[in-house]
Amino acid sequence: MPKISVIVPVYNVEEYLSKCLDSLVNQTMKDMEIIVVNDGSLDNSQTIIDEYQNKYPELIKNFIKENGGLSNARNYGIEKSKGEYLLFVDSDDWLAEDALQKLNERLKKTDADIVVFGLCEVENGIKKNIAWFENINDDIQKEYICNIPSACCKLIKKDILTKNKLYFLEGLIYEDVAVMPAYALFTDNIEYVKEPLYYYLVRSGSIMNQKKYTKKLEDIFISLENLKNIFKENDSYQKFYEELEYLYIKHLLHAASLRFLPYEEGEVSLEKINKIMKDEFPKWKKNKYYKKENRKFKIICSLIFIKKYSLVRKILKINHNG
Repeated sequence: MPKISVIVPVYNVEEYLSKCLDSLVNQTMKDMEIIVVNDGSLDNSQTIIDEYQNKYPELIKNFIKENGGLSNARNYGIEKSKGEYLLFVDSDDWLAEDALQKLNERLKKTDADIVVFGLCEVENGIKKNIAWFENINDDIQKEYICNIPSACCKLIKKDILTKNKLYFLEGLIYEDVAVMPAYALFTDNIEYVKEPLYYYLVRSGSIMNQKKYTKKLEDIFISLENLKNIFKENDSYQKFYEELEYLYIKHLLHAASLRFLPYEEGEVSLEKINKIMKDEFPKWKKNKYYKKENRKFKIICSLIFIKKYSLVRKILKINHNG
């Protein structure tokens, strides 16, 4: 049984796929399998996959399925995986050459259930923001819940995911925030490697960067509701109430609002955000994590909460479409 299963969902990424696969087959640690799931690509992605599988048959396992979306492809890869640990890599991103070796070294020392590591954004060939855990809480579970929800900067013991049925929600964006923070409800054996081992490609064509309104942005409501339900079902809602509240502040009141603001169609969702915060987290301004945020973050949240949308647009120089 391989130590690590690296799961790579693929959909129409012929331009980026070779860089991703090169970073995997050239890892300094080889105790792994690379599960490549072609999610119904219509371009030449499969030709590239076949070339790598023929060259590295001992590493790469290739599966072809009908298009079902990122979450569906990840879940499919999980079912096919044999490794003790899972690592998710999007097919337009790549890993540092020694990423798996460094993660495995941490596992040997700690036998952790989850290892969180740094992520570096790359745009137009330039390395930009580096994101990792922020040391905002001494409690390891609360620290994990409040930090980056991305599935792609975590090495996860497979049993944590499968035994607790923490699969990705299918057919949605914001699939990571819907489940990833909840992993901490099932273990406190979490380690951190403060190095940027994962390189995330910022692409202008992504849903988050589209110029026209898309209803997919509204998936944030479903994803956060799913996350909240996991906390409630596992009797963790009260224990981690302030952490869950902070996720709503950060991902709904702040981030999602900023995505809705440029569009006239988004105003209904902005009203919905306000109602959720008033009904479910009425004392959100007293949240200890929110209090540690910077002044700009707090101003934006406060103005959105009192529906001063035009003022926020002026501050951020966002054009209102419609």
